Amino acid sequence: MVSALSVGNTILKRARNDGIDITPMKLQKMIYIVYKEYLKQTGRSLFPERFEVWKYGPVIRDVYDAFKKYGANAIRKPYVSFDGYVYVVNEGSSPVFSRLFDSVWHKYSQYNGIRLSEMTHREGTAWYKAAKRDDVFLDDKDIREEEAFV
Repeated sequence: MVSALSVGNTILKRARNDGIDITPMKLQKMIYIVYKEYLKQTGRSLFPERFEVWKYGPVIRDVYDAFKKYGANAIRKPYVSFDGYVYVVNEGSSPVFSRLFDSVWHKYSQYNGIRLSEMTHREGTAWYKAAKRDDVFLDDKDIREEEAFV
């Protein structure tokens, strides 16, 4: 089963390979965009965790807890699971995931966390709708209907 943390580790792996720094805020937004694109293309959730409505946009609490020690600084190490492994998504097992992950990476990896947060806050986004309703979590229906940011 794919988890938000394994998607995060996959993003961190790509970032390390490409020499791009990823802060905790940027990681949250990149995970969100990958999730959104997967949901739109397949009609299914990529992972079971739900995005919470936080001040700076959609947040997965487990991802926040795993990387909060970095603050606004670049994350230097992937999340290591309780069993000592670093789990990543096996891109080879899903051509759909692999294709959309590459697309999201090429479109959004050059933006910093603040800019990505601004994108998730636009009027009409799933985060915006959930915040207006004073919901705790974003709704997958709203995420699915959300337009691309760039």
